[in-house]
Amino acid sequence: MGASAVLPRIAVGLLIAGVLTVFPGFMTLLFVAGGKFIPWWMAGGALLAGAAVLVGVQASARSSVPEDDAFRWSELQNRWFWFPLALCAVFCVFGMVSDAWNRAGYTVVSRNSSGCTLIAKETSFFGGGSGVMYLGEPSGVAHRVGSWKVDEGDRSARDGQVRVSWFGSTVTYRVGGTLYGPDGGYGKGRCWTEAVRGRLAGD
Repeated sequence: MGASAVLPRIAVGLLIAGVLTVFPGFMTLLFVAGGKFIPWWMAGGALLAGAAVLVGVQASARSSVPEDDAFRWSELQNRWFWFPLALCAVFCVFGMVSDAWNRAGYTVVSRNSSGCTLIAKETSFFGGGSGVMYLGEPSGVAHRVGSWKVDEGDRSARDGQVRVSWFGSTVTYRVGGTLYGPDGGYGKGRCWTEAVRGRLAGD
């Protein structure tokens, strides 16, 4: 197993997936699996850790890898592999520390009959708080659709102060108690899975 030339390929695949999760997933993506919320830094960190483990396994048996193999181990020793892995790992650690410091919490705000879900992430920090709204697809991938600012300690979504309206694949919402922000507590998003399904069905 350790000497298999397949492992480097898998490691590269995990690295690429990790990079795509962190960039542009940085602060814009959320994953939902089994009712659990998985922030971008956790998903990206798991992929990067998997790549690092496979690299270690292969390194321990690199002497047995055929020299004429089309995908040589030396390719993974180059800077192009290690630099993006280390850089993304730093961002993942930053995301983890930031969520812990700001006491990030997640709330399911609304869900329509097709499985599209509106999810709020709320944090508190010195002198204020903030919220980010995500719209989750039935597949479990959620993308950011808006944000807002509140007084420190206020968590509008957790306290049920969000008005939501669904119209097919489109959702609009308004967050109560907001102070300021680029969206002013108001946002709109579209569940693309449902939109594509409707388009294919001719709706």
